[in-house]
Amino acid sequence: MEEQRLSFEVMLSYLYRALEGVEDPRQPSNAQRYSLRDLVLGAFSVFYMQCPSFLEHQRQMQSRQGHNNAQRWFGVMTIPTPNQIKNVLDQVAASLLFPIFRWVFQALAAQGFLKPYEVLNAQLLVGLDGTDYFSSTTIHCDQCSHCTHRNGQVSYHHSAILPVIVAPEQAHVLSLMPEFIRPQDGAEKQDSETAAAKRWITAHHALVGPGRLTVLGDDLYSRQPMCQTCIDHQVNFIFVALPTSHPALYEWLTYLDANDEVHCSQERVWTGREYELRQYRYVNDIPLREEHPALLVNWCEVTVIREADGQQRYHNAFVTLHPIDDATVADIVTAARARWKSENENHNVLKTKGYHLEHNFGHGHHHLAMTLLTLNVLAFLFHTVLHLVDAAYQRIRQQRGTRKGFFQDIQTLTKYLLFDSWQHLIDFMLDDSMPTPTGDTS
Repeated sequence: MEEQRLSFEVMLSYLYRALEGVEDPRQPSNAQRYSLRDLVLGAFSVFYMQCPSFLEHQRQMQSRQGHNNAQRWFGVMTIPTPNQIKNVLDQVAASLLFPIFRWVFQALAAQGFLKPYEVLNAQLLVGLDGTDYFSSTTIHCDQCSHCTHRNGQVSYHHSAILPVIVAPEQAHVLSLMPEFIRPQDGAEKQDSETAAAKRWITAHHALVGPGRLTVLGDDLYSRQPMCQTCIDHQVNFIFVALPTSHPALYEWLTYLDANDEVHCSQERVWTGREYELRQYRYVNDIPLREEHPALLVNWCEVTVIREADGQQRYHNAFVTLHPIDDATVADIVTAARARWKSENENHNVLKTKGYHLEHNFGHGHHHLAMTLLTLNVLAFLFHTVLHLVDAAYQRIRQQRGTRKGFFQDIQTLTKYLLFDSWQHLIDFMLDDSMPTPTGDTS
């Protein structure tokens, strides 16, 4: 059976499917007014619309017209209150929503939308980067990490790895299931970003397929235990490797350079505005650390210089398992530099472009903060996918210009007007026809 082409309705059906397997954490009661499905879909609709008042607007519309957009679009049969959403979702683990990310990924792959993201002989690049999404000196729960400052004050925070598929030539990143940095059962030490990244690789490396995944990370990741985790799961890596954190590796490089065993190449590149000189140095099979056993990795360095005045624009160095030679070094470095998209096109968008990642939508005592974060990231993923697969969505986003303007329009329209579906709204926004005047116009 041919898979349905991705659309808002198809992706929403994935959310429905995931909810079918979620057990309602509440005790059966005749007083239950809202179903678990309504509570989850209600929370998701708020994030998807980027409008904290969306449900209240739809409650008012229901009172006026007997119907509302939350019901018609999202399938929210009875509009829940914010407090009820928070109380129940605090008992629903975020991981129960993770299959949705996998189903969206599989559909994108099956329908050819991931082809433009393939680099380095059909590899997919996944940027791994941690970020905080809650911080307080007073509010905390058992899932919080904590930090004691020099003045003795304790602050509490929630953090997560938010992996995304990236590619050098692609403006959009594709969100994958998060991994939360939180206290682990039986662990004496606090959880860490690298420990969370190892868990993510262990749990989700098979998503892409054996030997087809390359993870990107900053200097924090380029330690042997992390690299070994990648190797154990047939995952390649390109990690930043700085001299300050890898003294043994750079001692080897100094020795090899003195014996002319570090290879060098250069290319002249037109950026669209000016010419750059990109100078590469690389060597294969070099020990990652001094302690034995030491992994042998391949190392490369890039220095970008503006040709017009000789000013250095960029410099960095990386370790990888991809073989490096004159033909591959530029592609490897270009792939490595796509890591910045994890911050700019993912974290920054989620924090500053309407998703309000760091806003305290609800902290709870158990799962609430993590489950709301997951619904927020899913909303971002749905919009990103529509931008890739839906021509009408692309047109309206292009016509409206800014992300902020687009969401302001849909928030205003859905506050006052009833639409049969999400597609009905998009078609309405694209309709250039003028209403035909009626009556006497003389």
